[in-house]
This record gives sequence, structure tokens and C-alpha cells, in this order.
Amino acid sequence: MPEESYTNPFGEAEVVRDGKDVTIVSYGLTVHRALDAAEKLSADNISAEVIDLRTLSPIDWDTVIESVESTGRFVVVDEANPRCSIATDVAAYVAQHAFGALKAAPQMVTAPHTPVPFSPVLEDLYIPTSDAIAAAASEMLGRAAAR
Repeated sequence: MPEESYTNPFGEAEVVRDGKDVTIVSYGLTVHRALDAAEKLSADNISAEVIDLRTLSPIDWDTVIESVESTGRFVVVDEANPRCSIATDVAAYVAQHAFGALKAAPQMVTAPHTPVPFSPVLEDLYIPTSDAIAAAASEMLGRAAAR
């Protein structure tokens, strides 16, 4: 954390890692997991751009669409289950507004469509992992899952 006072621009996503093969969009905790996944992907010569949405209303669609148009591939990561979530909203928006740029179907890496488990061990399995994110991106490129 910076020692001086700072603010994040409202409604502006941040490209936290540049890449050319796939766009990974996330927010909150899963941004860190997306960055870990991008590092794993780089070991397999896959260049992943990671975008931190930072705000969910409004969403910085311009940054997301510009990145997807550049990479042609898109993965969205969300801790919520896949129904009625930010992941579904973002995937739908990308499909509607950047369909022609897509080289593969948009992918969502989310929690399973189940209630959040009470057990801390199961909760760790519930939240999307960097391995799951890397696997989704690798599969889009027709490669084996990143290690």
C-alpha cells in the first residue's frame, strides 16, 4: 500500500498485465489469481493480458472490448456462481459487442453452481484457482493446461 493518500479512478479498469494471446478479466481477490495464472501461462509461451475491473457499476467496457479485439480470446473470472453474476454480464457483453473479433467462445471461470460450503477446506476448493484460469486459457488456444 502506498504511504500517501491515493484514489482509484471510478469506472476505469486497469490493465495490470499486458498480453497478446488472451484477455483475462477479473476483480477483487481473483485478480491476484488471474495474475498467477498469467505467470503460469507465460511458462507455456502464452501471453495473457489481465484486466482488473476495479468497479462493477459502471464497468469500463471500452478497456475490456479493446483488449478482446486485440487478443481475440476472452476469459472472465468471478468468485460468484455462474448464474446471474458479473461473469455472465461481462461474457454476454463481450459476445454482443466483440463477437467478430473472437477466435474462440468466451470462457467463464467461476465457483460451482452450489451454495458456498461451510468448511474452510471446501471453501478453498470452491473459489476459482489460478490453475483453473490457466487451464481455461490454455484450452482456448488448443494447448494442454498450463502447469
